[in-house]
Amino acid sequence: YETGTIIKYQVNDTLEKYFHVMFDNGDTLTLQQRENTVYNILWNANADNSQGPLTVLPNLENATSSWTNVLDQTYTLGTTIFKDNAYTGCRYLDNKNTVVSCITNPYTLKSRTAKARMMTVQEAFFFGCVGTEQSCPVWMYNYLLDSASYGGTVSDRNGGYAYWLSTASVIKSSWAWRVYYTGHIGDYNVTSTSRGARAVVKINK
Repeated sequence: YETGTIIKYQVNDTLEKYFHVMFDNGDTLTLQQRENTVYNILWNANADNSQGPLTVLPNLENATSSWTNVLDQTYTLGTTIFKDNAYTGCRYLDNKNTVVSCITNPYTLKSRTAKARMMTVQEAFFFGCVGTEQSCPVWMYNYLLDSASYGGTVSDRNGGYAYWLSTASVIKSSWAWRVYYTGHIGDYNVTSTSRGARAVVKINK
């Protein structure tokens, strides 16, 4: 499958969701939900990005815990660079694809096992996003702001015109990265409630 392909998948016995393909390695697919999975959620209520996405990630995990038809993912944020491990939480300098703090885990969050994770800024850059430019591929943002206008099932106008990535900003200790409905990528205050999160899951082909 090409990156960005829309897939309808039955995540459990009763629930179907739409996803975009991120990666196809031949045996498994890595997918991101087409619409926000959770809404109006802070990245970290403590305003400290060194702790990691301490608020949004558990909420995302809770919202997807019943998705029995997706694979468990076990990972530790921030331990390796993207080419070796897509789960990395390495920080990036604003507006530059310059990696910072990649040798060790910069977050207090430990190893996690869950049905869903969040996209990293490394993945967003890999797909073509560039800081300050309207550069992200359309599939990454075209269901933000008001997904109903695109045939989606949820109006995202309240708390859904952006979604958090799992990566902290290196510029400010209270900022983390997000994808905005205009197709821009950038960082923003981690205590903002006007962002959501999209589930990234893995399934067998």
